[in-house]
Amino acid sequence: MDTIFLTEVMLILILSLFVLFICNFFKIPLIIGYILSGILAGPFVLSVVGDPQIIELFAEIGVIFLLFTIGIQFSLKSLFEVKKLVVLGGTLQMVMTTACVMAGALFFGTSLNQAIFLGLLVSLSSTAIVMRVLQERGELESIHGKTALSILIFQDLMLIPLMFITPILAGSEQYGASSIVLLFLTGIAVVGLVIFSTRYIVPRLLYYSAKVKSQELFLLSVIAVCFAIAWIISQTGVSLALGAFIAGLMISESEFSVAALSHIMPFRDLFAGFFFISIGMLLDVGFFLSQPLLILGLAAGIIVLKFFTGSITTVFLNLPRRTGILTGLALCQIGEFSFILAKAGEDFGLIPGSIYQVILDVTLVTMLATPFVIGSSHRIAGHLSDKMGDIMGPSCGFDLTRAPATADHLIIVGYGLNGKNVARAAKYAGIPYRIIDINPDVVREECERGEPIFYGDATQAAVLELAGIRDARSIVVVIADRIATQQVVQGARSMNSRVHILVRTRFVSEVSPLRSLGANEVIPEEFETSVGLFARVLRNYLTPTEEINRLVEEIRAENYEMLRNFPATPLARLRLHLPDLDVASFRISDESPYAGKILAETRWRQEKGISVIAIRRGDQTLLNPGGESSLEPDDLVVVVGSVENVRKFIHDSAL
Repeated sequence: MDTIFLTEVMLILILSLFVLFICNFFKIPLIIGYILSGILAGPFVLSVVGDPQIIELFAEIGVIFLLFTIGIQFSLKSLFEVKKLVVLGGTLQMVMTTACVMAGALFFGTSLNQAIFLGLLVSLSSTAIVMRVLQERGELESIHGKTALSILIFQDLMLIPLMFITPILAGSEQYGASSIVLLFLTGIAVVGLVIFSTRYIVPRLLYYSAKVKSQELFLLSVIAVCFAIAWIISQTGVSLALGAFIAGLMISESEFSVAALSHIMPFRDLFAGFFFISIGMLLDVGFFLSQPLLILGLAAGIIVLKFFTGSITTVFLNLPRRTGILTGLALCQIGEFSFILAKAGEDFGLIPGSIYQVILDVTLVTMLATPFVIGSSHRIAGHLSDKMGDIMGPSCGFDLTRAPATADHLIIVGYGLNGKNVARAAKYAGIPYRIIDINPDVVREECERGEPIFYGDATQAAVLELAGIRDARSIVVVIADRIATQQVVQGARSMNSRVHILVRTRFVSEVSPLRSLGANEVIPEEFETSVGLFARVLRNYLTPTEEINRLVEEIRAENYEMLRNFPATPLARLRLHLPDLDVASFRISDESPYAGKILAETRWRQEKGISVIAIRRGDQTLLNPGGESSLEPDDLVVVVGSVENVRKFIHDSAL
């Protein structure tokens, strides 16, 4: 093996580690660290890499794995569920962006074909960077996260026709009518092959690979499927990366999608780092320094333009204003696929080399700005919402401004499944409540059903004020947006120091920050599901209900610390080494035939095959009781024996 290659890779890794440690210390997103590492290692600064094609190979593999995992996580079913966002949202965003860039390019004297090409190129955003940042911030499941992902997927899919259009715009004779027809037929054949493989080939291959119970074989099968499908689809003229995304969508429909994702994640993280490093290597520092105002000005203009077009798109999708602002800020950069399209444009002579370098530098600047823009998006959205006014939207039959005054009521923020269940319980208990939601379709539908719901952004103080936060007894926050949840909690606490704030969140790591902002109770889905399962397991083993409730209350009161660091008791170790042994407990009731008897009279050991190892009476515990020990009402008796004998005994005792 060529030692020069190993030396270059080693130097890049060491440089990247150094830069990433610095970025982590200053709380700078790691994506920025990767790109900065590429700039430093690139041919225009330190020239660490002698052959950039090596890094380009790693980068290609990285983006393949990255979009492959995104495809697995998204799934075709999810794609069809949000087809309105994908098709309508993606089309509107690309058309508006292309039209604005075209107008500007024509104003500065470019040809029509060049203007169209530049507009299409700028309309693409970065799936890799946006999804990575939103994932790190826990906002992929939020409304603006799903909206941005839907539009990004449409843009990625549009790379196929854009690659076909590029030579036509360049006036290449290579693509005449017959060539276009041939490419169209090839595309249909590939789509047919993909559908056939999704239904018949891929599931069977993964099934037989999993049946062998070899982790290595299953991993190789997943990688083979990824690269094979990516290569087949790339034969239509599109990128391998987009083919990998489609491969991920295919696997997402099988029952092996979770296993495939877990196997591929380490490779994705490793090679995705090389992808971002390779992007940084493209920046010509000398060219940038020769005309920084032009490049920074163009980058700033594109960020503003794409924010505007992304936000306007959500208006046509009937989405809330805050969601529109957050979506526009997420889509404000030029994407990695623009590199592919720009290279094709240069190869066909559609754009000269100088414009190509400007495009590269401007694209990199917008990418570098993206993590900071998204990081500030919630503050920007709040500021713009205040400036724009008109916080409240149409509220159907329930007009909050004319609703009767109420006190000690419940405010529910978010009307998804959890919000509906809380409202149902409040209605059953006769508790007055009001609901805030930012989805106008949900508001309109629930208004017609008579629910006291109104359209509004609960992160805004005016909305909470109109909902009666100062007189409310409780507020329940059940929305998917982590940052917005924190803002609602902080706002509610500042406006009412007595209100009881109950929050549902996804991860236990979010409990402490929310409590510090003023939440009284935080219920993380991550552990609450475990608590529910745990309680049902104990109930199945006939553990007394009051004991289960006490344990559940202790777990919640201690911030789920018991589930994070559950100590191994001697009893647990005993069961580990003696799997045929079972230990159970039951309560002696007032009506029990054993109440008032001594253990010798029960003959449990002789007739039932079980032994009593402890009796809990009030605050006292009697260990290894003898035959003369009595059984009294409300005693908790702990017995041991074979699994079969103990279960039969507990079952008979409960009858």
